[in-house]
Amino acid sequence: MSNIGKSLVGVASCALFLGACGPLPEGEELDGSVPGEAEVLDDSQSEEPRRVEAQTLAGDLGSAMGAPVATYPTSCTASNQWATTCRSGSSRDVSWVWRVPETATYSFSTRNSNFDTIMEIRNYKATNEVLKCNDDTGDLLTSGITLTLIKGTQLLIIVEGYGGECGNVHLNIVKR
Repeated sequence: MSNIGKSLVGVASCALFLGACGPLPEGEELDGSVPGEAEVLDDSQSEEPRRVEAQTLAGDLGSAMGAPVATYPTSCTASNQWATTCRSGSSRDVSWVWRVPETATYSFSTRNSNFDTIMEIRNYKATNEVLKCNDDTGDLLTSGITLTLIKGTQLLIIVEGYGGECGNVHLNIVKR
């Protein structure tokens, strides 16, 4: 092959594999991708945590406890932001943020709410991490969850109705 042919093959190879020959324009960096090659997405990663919207967030309870620690007049006017992992439907939901005051076991319930509730507790800083979900407690249509938690952990407590039900929400949090 002549020298001209070798030069043309070299230039074509450079243009084909690098996209262009010579230095990168100022401010640009080589990203390592090959032109024309499709990007492969890793489906094994978990979905991004959802943002807690003001429209569904009833409040930040700090580290308060009580029976009830909070009430919400009617979930019938709330939005439907969350899909709980235990029998969730198209029900409207209300949520609160709560910080664990000390390492201990706590009980959360919706006792005295006037409708069939579902309660789910998630990690507030990673809302896709479900700690526990409950539909009915014993023969009651209200929900109850008991968790042993570490001081300072922030939780997202979500309450919604079973099968589209809504009503007056009572949230109870007590140390066991």
